[in-house]
Amino acid sequence: MTLRSRILLFGYPLLEVATAYAIAMWIGWGWMLLLVLAGIPVGFAFMRNAGDAAMVDMQEAAQTGREPDASRYGLGFVGGLLIATPGFWTDLVGLLLVFPPTQRLFRQSARTWLSSRFTSVRMPGVHYPETDDVVQGTVIRVEDEPPEDMQGPRELT
Repeated sequence: MTLRSRILLFGYPLLEVATAYAIAMWIGWGWMLLLVLAGIPVGFAFMRNAGDAAMVDMQEAAQTGREPDASRYGLGFVGGLLIATPGFWTDLVGLLLVFPPTQRLFRQSARTWLSSRFTSVRMPGVHYPETDDVVQGTVIRVEDEPPEDMQGPRELT
């Protein structure tokens, strides 16, 4: 286990617990617990809205032939997931990923990260504007006559 993964595995939960304790000492245990639990339905609402918007964008993209903007809705979904996860630091990072001014900062790095790890698959029958229209298959010319053995029965006159 590397040092970085140890810090993440042990340090992050310790940071969340210490932050929750400090906030509980500041505003009270009941209010702190209410804040932590209030983030769960708010995060689910952000995830639902991002999923609905992504579905609408995919339908419009399929009709117009453009590529959908997956990074925008993906960041909104991940932000909602982080908000739904109990903890104050996850809520903070999730809010940064959800709000449009800060979301623009993360969008390009998310595209770069995703494109380096995933490949794009072209589906047959879908028009992609940046490519030529080439259809794989066999060309059949009407003016070509079929071979003798492929012709049907002839009438005798």
